[in-house]
Amino acid sequence: MAASLVNLLGFTTGAILYAMLFGMVVRSSSDRLSLLTGVLGLFWNIGAFFGYGLYMSGFVGPSPFLMAVAFSALGFLPAVVVHSVLRSRIRSSRIILYFAYLLSFIGAILHVGEALRHQASPSQLGLQILTAGFALLMMLVLLITWKSTHRGQSIWIVSLAVFAVSALHLSNHQGTDPWWLELIGHHSSVPLALAFLHQDYRFALADIFLKRAVAFVLLVSMVFGFYVTGRDSMLMLLAMWVASALIYPWIRSTASWFVDNVVLHRPDYDMLLAELARAIGGQESADAIFIEVRQLLGPALFARSVHWEMVDTGEMDPHNIVTVTAGRSAVAMIPTVEKPHYAMSIGELEGGRKLLSDDIAFIERMALITARRIDVVRTNQERLERNSREREMSRLTAEAELRALRAQIHPHFLFNALTTIGYLIQTSPERALKTLMRLSGLLRIVLRSAPEYSTLDDELKIVAAYLDIEKARFEERLSIRIDVNDELRQFRIPTLLLQPLVENAVKHGISRSIAGGEVAVRADLVPAGLRIVVQDSGSGADEGTFAAGRLQGVGLNSVRKRLQCYGPDRAGMHISSSPGSGTRIEIVMPAEPMSEPAVVEKPVRGAKAQ
Repeated sequence: MAASLVNLLGFTTGAILYAMLFGMVVRSSSDRLSLLTGVLGLFWNIGAFFGYGLYMSGFVGPSPFLMAVAFSALGFLPAVVVHSVLRSRIRSSRIILYFAYLLSFIGAILHVGEALRHQASPSQLGLQILTAGFALLMMLVLLITWKSTHRGQSIWIVSLAVFAVSALHLSNHQGTDPWWLELIGHHSSVPLALAFLHQDYRFALADIFLKRAVAFVLLVSMVFGFYVTGRDSMLMLLAMWVASALIYPWIRSTASWFVDNVVLHRPDYDMLLAELARAIGGQESADAIFIEVRQLLGPALFARSVHWEMVDTGEMDPHNIVTVTAGRSAVAMIPTVEKPHYAMSIGELEGGRKLLSDDIAFIERMALITARRIDVVRTNQERLERNSREREMSRLTAEAELRALRAQIHPHFLFNALTTIGYLIQTSPERALKTLMRLSGLLRIVLRSAPEYSTLDDELKIVAAYLDIEKARFEERLSIRIDVNDELRQFRIPTLLLQPLVENAVKHGISRSIAGGEVAVRADLVPAGLRIVVQDSGSGADEGTFAAGRLQGVGLNSVRKRLQCYGPDRAGMHISSSPGSGTRIEIVMPAEPMSEPAVVEKPVRGAKAQ
C-alpha cells in the first residue's frame, strides 16, 4: 500500500513539474531543447502513472507498448540534457552528441523490442546500456566543461539525468519492492525537473508549486500529529478537523513567508524604498536619478533589463501608473508635475517570475518617489537659473554703475586740477610736475577695466592719489589722515567704493568751509565684519538738506546698491551729519580676504551697520 501511494504521488508530482517546465518554456522562450525536456519528462510521468501507478493501486495491468514509449522518453532525457550543456560547443562536441542520441535510440529500440517479443517492459539490457554509456559521457562532459564558469551546474544537471535512467534497474517494477526503493527507482526524474525549474524558472517554481507544497506538507504533518495523539478519541478527531480549518490560513502565510524570504530572498520593499529615497536624495539630474533607480530596481525584481526614455504625453493619470504585460514585464510612467515626462521600462523577469500585487505596488511607489525627486531637482535648477540670471543682471548693473563712477571724475574736477597745475607751473614747476603725475596715475587707475572687487589697499591708493591732487588745490585748507593697519589692507571690497565717499567729503564738506578741514579714513574689525569710516570736519548739513542732496547724489546711491549685493543684513552704510561738525560715513561689510570667492546673497546675522 505504501509503495502504491508513493508511486501515485510521485508520478503526479513529476507530471505537474514537467508540465510547468513545458508551459514556462512555451510562454517565455523558443528554447527547443528545454521544450523537448519538458515533453519527454511529461511523457514518462504520464505513461508511468497509467502503467505502474494505477496497476499497483488495483487497476488493470500496464500496457507493454505504453511502458516502452514511457521508458524510451525517459531514455532520451540524458541525451537532451547533454545537448543542452554542450550547445555552445557544437562543433567540437558533435561526436559526443551523436553518441548520446545513439545510446538513447538503442535503449528505445530495446524497450520496444522487449514489449513486442515478450509483452514486458522495460528492457534490463537497455537500462544497463544507458547507465554505462551515459556514465562515460558524463566524464567526457566533465573534461570538456572543466574551465567553464558554469561547470558545476552543468555536471550537476547531467548527473541527475544519468541517475534518472540508471536508478530504474534497481526496481523490478512489480510493486513488491519497499516504498523507498520504488521512490528511487521510479521517481528519480523528479529532481531533474526541479533542477531545471530552479535553474531557469525558480520564481515560477516557488510561487506556483513550492508554496503550495510547503503548505501541504505542514498541513499533513499537523493532521498526522493530531491523528497519532488522538486517534482513540472522537472528540480529539473533531478538534483536529476544526483546528485544521482554522490554522490553514496561517500555514499558507507561513509557507509563503518561508519561500519568499528563505528560498527566494525577496527584498523588503519598505526598506528598499527607504534606500532608494536616500540614494536619489543627493542626485541633481534626472539621468543620475534613473541610474540609481535602475541599480536598485533591476536586482530587486530580477529584471533582465531596466531602461527609461522621455515620452510626450498629456496629463498623467496617478491611478494608472504601471502597465503590466503578461505578468512578466511592465512600463511605469513617472508622474512628474510638468513635462517632459519619463517612462521606465522593466524587461522580462528572470526565473519565470511574475509581477504580483506587492511587486506592482512597489513599482508604483518607486515611480512616485522618483517623480517627486525629479520635480525637486527641476525646481532647484529653475531657482538656480533664475538666481544666476538675477546675479548676472546685478553684475551688469554694478559694472554700469562702476563705469559711471569711473566717469565721475567730473570735468569740473579736471578743470580745477589743470588750472592748479597751470598755476603751479608758474610758481612751483616741481610741484606742478608732481601733481600732473598724480593726476595721470589717478586717471589711469580709474579709467582702466578693473574687476568688481579689489583690495582695501588698492582703494586707499586711489583715495590717496585723489586727495594729493585736491591737496595741491586747497593747500593748507585740506588735511589728510589715513589710519588703516597693514593686516586689514588685504581684505576685499568693491572697486571704487571709497573714492565717491572721499570726493563727497571734499566737495560738500571741505570746499564749503572757509577754514577748510580734515578728511580722515579709518578701518578696523568689529564683530559684524570690516568697518570703514570716512569722516570730514567740514561744514556739514542738517538732516533735511543732507537727505535732499542724497536723493540726487549718484555716488552714495551707487555705494548703497553695491553693498546690498552682499545680501540682507550682511552689509550697510550709516551717515550722520550736522551743521559745523562735518559728516561721518560708516560702512560695515563682511571681512573677507581677497583669496576667497565673492559671496553674493548669502544671508547671515548681525552685519547691520550702526
